[in-house]
Amino acid sequence: MAVTRILIVEDNDLVSLTLEEQLKGLGYDVIGIARNGAEAITLANRLKPDLIMMDIRMPEMEGTEAAARIRDQMPVPIIMLTAYADKETVRKAEAAGALAYLVKPVNENELPPAINIALARFREIQGLRSHVDELEDSLEARKLIERAKGILMQRLGLNERDAYERLRQRARDKRAKMKDIAQAIIEAEELLGS
Repeated sequence: MAVTRILIVEDNDLVSLTLEEQLKGLGYDVIGIARNGAEAITLANRLKPDLIMMDIRMPEMEGTEAAARIRDQMPVPIIMLTAYADKETVRKAEAAGALAYLVKPVNENELPPAINIALARFREIQGLRSHVDELEDSLEARKLIERAKGILMQRLGLNERDAYERLRQRARDKRAKMKDIAQAIIEAEELLGS
């Protein structure tokens, strides 16, 4: 099994070095340390970590803003680190898409469960996003096929079943998806006018 590659984002040198030592001692690969949010965005894009551990309060750009920007550019699980446990800080971490939240100083024993849970939730979320994309594609294909069937029924005087069979047979003959054949029929109809 591949070692989890982690990017640390922490402006306090002592905290970042301690965290790096803890993570390496647990068998994780620390691939970089960013000192602020802007540097975190740059390193995340360049290094493509498996997970990011990010301080919330940093100079130049808050960790929550950096996390949101990173999340918009590339999917990666993020664990937020902070010395604060107030409701507002937790709310900001949730809004930024954090999958876990650890209060500093971080207890080394808390790291593996937090990392494992963040990675598992991330995989689950990615799987759900993929499933939603598949469902959206399927729905779009169904709409195109229904519209193309309607065109065939009107133009050729076919019933619904025969129109569907004609679409299906054409897709087989052309070794194409029914969605693509339906799209071609719709475009031809638009070109020829109804």
